[in-house]
Amino acid sequence: MPEKKTIIITIKAKGGKKEMKRKKNIKCFGLSLCSLFVLLLCSGILQAMDLPKVIDKTNCAQYKDILIPALYRAVERGAYVVTPGKINFEYKLPVSFLAASAKNAGKFDVTSEGDLIDKQTGKYPENIYGLPFPNIDLKDPKAGSKIIYNFDFKIYRFMGIKSKTRIMWINKTENERYLAGPDHRLALNGRPPGQEIKNPDKVLSFEFQQNDEPMSGRGTNLMSYIFMDVREDVSYAFVPAIRRIRQTGTTTRSDPVFGTDGWLDLNNLWAGKARTMNWKYVGEKTILVGFTSPNMLPAQELPDGRMTRPYPYTGDHVKFGYEDPNWKGASWAPQNIIYVPRKVWIVEQMPKDSYYNWGLHVNYVDQETYTIWYKEVFERSGEFRTWVSMSTHLSETPSGKNNTGDYD
Repeated sequence: MPEKKTIIITIKAKGGKKEMKRKKNIKCFGLSLCSLFVLLLCSGILQAMDLPKVIDKTNCAQYKDILIPALYRAVERGAYVVTPGKINFEYKLPVSFLAASAKNAGKFDVTSEGDLIDKQTGKYPENIYGLPFPNIDLKDPKAGSKIIYNFDFKIYRFMGIKSKTRIMWINKTENERYLAGPDHRLALNGRPPGQEIKNPDKVLSFEFQQNDEPMSGRGTNLMSYIFMDVREDVSYAFVPAIRRIRQTGTTTRSDPVFGTDGWLDLNNLWAGKARTMNWKYVGEKTILVGFTSPNMLPAQELPDGRMTRPYPYTGDHVKFGYEDPNWKGASWAPQNIIYVPRKVWIVEQMPKDSYYNWGLHVNYVDQETYTIWYKEVFERSGEFRTWVSMSTHLSETPSGKNNTGDYD
């Protein structure tokens, strides 16, 4: 199972107006005639060579159509700078995984309640390897759900992941404090043939988050059981200060985790159970997404089958604005990220449970790899709340195992 690093950033700011409310119909304009011509020639895919070295507040209006709304607003006000570039590899899922996916065509469906089922049995499949829906009709009312189930099984193909997670609170000038510890995830579905696990309890996945440092928070642990069927997920939290284990409800997956602005369902930009949301496919476009390295970084495959991988940055996180004395933008803005064009589907999700903390989520899902690059989150009132972006790099072993669809 691959090891990865995940960083969650909580941004502190004083005052300021709330972001604008989301409009149902967003007009995208401002591309130059030359850029528009390139878009038409390349069937909607811009080449990095046709983009400027920097997209900032002085020229962002020209490139509004290839930035998600929240990112565009950050660039427009000078908080963020986008640096287009090139990657020297094909970012795609392994050939063997895609071959297995093709064999799943026509076998599965999604019920009106949002459950994945085997058409022959009418039940949640015991194990699927590959994308359950390799061919999606975008006119299908269930297209949004099917895209998200493909996203899920793209993650499950790793079988298990151990992440080195670092949570940082960044104020206007510095990293104010942090938490760090491993995040363990074990998938009991989506496993390759021969790697299945006996699963009488019908568990979809196990999650276990630990807090190891600093010492003041050491020992705080979270554990979750995600079930395949309609049973509610079971979660537990252990807090050393009270020396008690507390069982938490399913809606706590939208509660702040470890005192941050992040929540459990936000891992990989979606880590919840698909049936808890109403999903809707609303369109497609080409946008700029982030990579932390222009080159493929060779990964090591261990004798037991696990995959380790190097990281393109030194230390425990990518460089942020507060670490650059010459940076004039937001202290939380990541530096040294390469942005390249990718075609995405736009998928909205709305929580079914009225006690879930958030309202509308807007996901930007890669059409080739089912990576969610960005998520925009709104309050139940309809006001914009926050946005999250994910960047990654490509690591691959000599045998062809890679980390596509996983994040830095």
